[in-house]
Amino acid sequence: MNRNYKEFIKRKKEEYGSKFNTSDINEKFIPYYESQQRITIGFGHGEVKRGTVGVTTGWKPAFILILTKRSKSSSYIIDNDCQILAI
Repeated sequence: MNRNYKEFIKRKKEEYGSKFNTSDINEKFIPYYESQQRITIGFGHGEVKRGTVGVTTGWKPAFILILTKRSKSSSYIIDNDCQILAI
């Protein structure tokens, strides 16, 4: 099951209107959000984690790293300091 980033953006713009803001989205992670492929990410503070890319809800979404299929959320925000280390 692939996700569609453009459809996500469309739905959220309809929901939040002009308040909707994607400035916290690191666009290099869009393909991994859509495919749900597991990747290894290096965070700016030196930590390394592996998981799939999810997205927060609300008017200013951000990508997050979901560590397991059983995870409901994550505290690992994928920001501009994050690097893809392995696919």
